[in-house]
Amino acid sequence: MRRSAVPWLYGLSVLLVIVSPLVFLGAWVADGTIEGFGAALLAAVADLVAAALAAFVATVLAAQRGVRRVRTVVLGHPDGRSGRLAEYRAARWALARDRFAALQRDYAAFESDPRAVAARPALVDVSVPATEAFVEALADAQMLATPTEPGDPHREQFVAAVDRAVAAWDAARRHADALAGSMPGPPRAAATRPPRAVPPPDEYAAVAEAVRRAAARGMRDLQGRLRA
Repeated sequence: MRRSAVPWLYGLSVLLVIVSPLVFLGAWVADGTIEGFGAALLAAVADLVAAALAAFVATVLAAQRGVRRVRTVVLGHPDGRSGRLAEYRAARWALARDRFAALQRDYAAFESDPRAVAARPALVDVSVPATEAFVEALADAQMLATPTEPGDPHREQFVAAVDRAVAAWDAARRHADALAGSMPGPPRAAATRPPRAVPPPDEYAAVAEAVRRAAARGMRDLQGRLRA
């Protein structure tokens, strides 16, 4: 905090008032004549005027300092409502600048990732209304971006443009996710029944032999019945 000049000015004013008689006497004695009384009186008056001027300046500075303290306590800022509003707008601009930089990084990272683009192709397709709205909002914010804080209304226009761009980016991503979820997935393999267990060759031979024997017995029984 800067030191106030008020105490020094008041001290100077008091000092000038104290030395004014000495100034009068010194000027009169230095002249050494009766006519020098007027010049000495004029010097003393000038000294008192300087003292009054110093006191007046000190009073004005003290009043200004008091007003700033009252504004700080009551309104939360030394410059009152206007100063607090200017500080709030400056903070909003700084926050919007950081949000816009983060948005640019997110979009650049998405475009440079082939797998992300393949997963959500609608985000790079300007024929999609949501993506088109985002690209336009991003371009508007880019046109209003400045390296240093601008004045009004440019500052407020940039903050509003960043809000629109961020909202459009969120909407475009949600729309792209919805489109990606509605796309048909890769064809699934048709379910096949598990192959029946094929008996080994020796089992086939055993079955065939059993059938052949049963057929031979059946023929012999049939021939025996016919003979009888």
